[in-house]
Amino acid sequence: MRCRSALTRVDALRTRELSPDERSEVESHLKTCKSCDESLHDVDRLANAVKALAIAPPRSCKDALCGDYFDRVDDVWVAFNSDGIRMITARSADDLHERYAKRYGRDLQRAAIPEALKREVAAALSGHGVSTPHVDIGEASELEIAVQRALTSIPVGEVRTYAWVAQQSGNPRAIRAVASYCAKNVVPFVVPCHRVVPSSGGVGKYAFGSKLKRELLAREGVDVDALDELAGEGVRYIGSKTTKIYCFPTCRDARRIREENRVPFHRAGEAEQKGFRPCRRCRPVAAA
Repeated sequence: MRCRSALTRVDALRTRELSPDERSEVESHLKTCKSCDESLHDVDRLANAVKALAIAPPRSCKDALCGDYFDRVDDVWVAFNSDGIRMITARSADDLHERYAKRYGRDLQRAAIPEALKREVAAALSGHGVSTPHVDIGEASELEIAVQRALTSIPVGEVRTYAWVAQQSGNPRAIRAVASYCAKNVVPFVVPCHRVVPSSGGVGKYAFGSKLKRELLAREGVDVDALDELAGEGVRYIGSKTTKIYCFPTCRDARRIREENRVPFHRAGEAEQKGFRPCRRCRPVAAA
């Protein structure tokens, strides 16, 4: 074997990639050629030097859950990473994979969801709600962040209108944008878009069907049938004869009003013309 042929195989010899016959030929040549044998040692030293340059990742990163994962919690599929919940769907695992790849451009691997995140999803589904959900939806506009904040501020067992959410988000004219966000909400349940209803009354539509929306609200303590009845009568607010305060029908304070003291109103202006003040807790004037 000539030196040139041996030198082109030195690194492959070191990494054991040569066939038995080639390895035997190169080794025989190295025993008789001092120059080529020194070249083999030079390649070994270079390889070791390159390995020494590798920097181990910080312990905090190695110990953390780094990557994109998914798991099932009760009847929904949840995508998550080390920073929180990234997506939830009530449809199927395939739906989750497809929507996740489209939004984030990454694949998901099956893994057990951390207990803290699992408890949040379970609480949201069971009707207990989550006050400060740990979500990571990537880049978001100021409006999206504001809408998400407004949604999580809606108390468990109560509903608000799209107009109310727009007002609380600092964008009173962005009602359509709010409705669009709710329809495309990638972390439903924990960010409760199901607590938003149309200004015209009733429960309204939902990405996973009105039946599930009604079930979620009922679990939280909302009388959905009563909401439908009020919507049919055109009633949007309930006032109290004793306090002269009017609220959203699902407001905790409105539910305490005795039947003989309840005053129905079709508009906020109607209530204020009759001397009623808006509730400071549910802030119904925001939806007027």
